[in-house]
Amino acid sequence: MNGKAEKSRPAYTDTLLLLVSVLMLLGGITAYYYYQDLAITPVRVVVLLLVVLLASWVAAKSSKGAAFFRFLKESDIERRKVVWPTHQEAMQTSLMVLVVVIIISLFLAAVDWGLGAAVRSLLGGG
Repeated sequence: MNGKAEKSRPAYTDTLLLLVSVLMLLGGITAYYYYQDLAITPVRVVVLLLVVLLASWVAAKSSKGAAFFRFLKESDIERRKVVWPTHQEAMQTSLMVLVVVIIISLFLAAVDWGLGAAVRSLLGGG
């Protein structure tokens, strides 16, 4: 048996937590614009950021919110594993793409000219 007892929450708890989080965000945005004339902008921005952080914390307490923040954390870990090309590698790759595009466009122009000449000669136009 598992030594840890799993917490069982009612099904509506997650919905309630997410609803409270959304209401907090809407309230923070509404207050930001409502107090536009009464408070200076840096104060409103700091208060809005605090409301966003608090709403995120409330949302993270739900199972879906916790899964979302776990996804963000794992995505950041994977992003750190990416090996980005150096400037020289990026320039070489871009130059190769440009050369291949030019060669293929010249080839397609030649095929188009050849097919056009064949059609014109078959139709007796020239």
